[in-house]
Amino acid sequence: MSRLDLSRYFLPIAPKLAAVEVELQRVLRSDVAVAEKLAAHVRGGQQGKRLRPALVLLGSRFCGVDSDLETRFGAIFELIHTATLVHDDIIDHAKLRRGKPTVNTLWGNTLTVLFGDLLYIHAMSSAIQGRDWRLMEILAEVTTRMIEGELIQNDVLFSLETSRKDYFDIQERKTALLFGGCTESAAVMAKRGAADCEALRSYGLEIGRAFQLTDDLLDYTATSEQLGKPAFSDLREGKLTLPMLNLFERVPEKVRPIVERIWANGEAEPVSSSDEAELRDLLATHDALQETRTLAHKSSSAASELIRGLEGDSETKALLLDIPEALLERTK
Repeated sequence: MSRLDLSRYFLPIAPKLAAVEVELQRVLRSDVAVAEKLAAHVRGGQQGKRLRPALVLLGSRFCGVDSDLETRFGAIFELIHTATLVHDDIIDHAKLRRGKPTVNTLWGNTLTVLFGDLLYIHAMSSAIQGRDWRLMEILAEVTTRMIEGELIQNDVLFSLETSRKDYFDIQERKTALLFGGCTESAAVMAKRGAADCEALRSYGLEIGRAFQLTDDLLDYTATSEQLGKPAFSDLREGKLTLPMLNLFERVPEKVRPIVERIWANGEAEPVSSSDEAELRDLLATHDALQETRTLAHKSSSAASELIRGLEGDSETKALLLDIPEALLERTK
């Protein structure tokens, strides 16, 4: 597949996903005029992939859950994800999100920070109403680690001293743990034993790792048209991801002046065609992309193996086995 098209995987949970949308629309409504204005902008935006609530729902279907609780927590995980995107757009000085102006572009950073905080509180409030302490613990842990990941990432922005440990810490906290929380929650709702809960959590973690590694790879391999944003966006925003860390290990004297030049030009300035061409040539010549590709495939395979060893609905199991591989095949 040329892009992430999960429609066939989502078909068995389509009614539940529709219920998640209704819940999101409900939660995002406010009788406070300024909050409603920002919420209306988010509600009116092009919907994302809804991968996180889908994992809650597919995991629930696999485990035999059929209740309003799965819909509630599908919406909760999407709210948390949306809150992080709202905050990330401020940090990254992003102007567009899915083809529309970002909240911070339209209304400034102060209102946007407060709106992101409000989304987090809505998510926690809804979770409390679910009356399940273990699910609350999962959400609290995931949210705490995500914020830690954001702190680490911002501490090393535009730093040539960014380490592999920094990179993997950020990946784990900002992406993988949220995916793991989605799938573990399904097992908890089904009252599965500790071993199954841990296996489903690990399945989500491996999917999250594969997802982020593929994203980081695409930033250096896909075209601007495929990505829907300028090439090398992560680098322009001051983030050294695994492909670039590999290149620094191999030819620091060649890559350093290019990166310094890109950073000196500022985030608003596209990477020059000459710098882009030179970077692509260095990445290919020194095989700096292969480790990222290998690790993504390793995580994808590990996720499939984890599901293969669990008992559950056979139709859903087949989908959960396929999804890790599908995530690797996208180009955006």
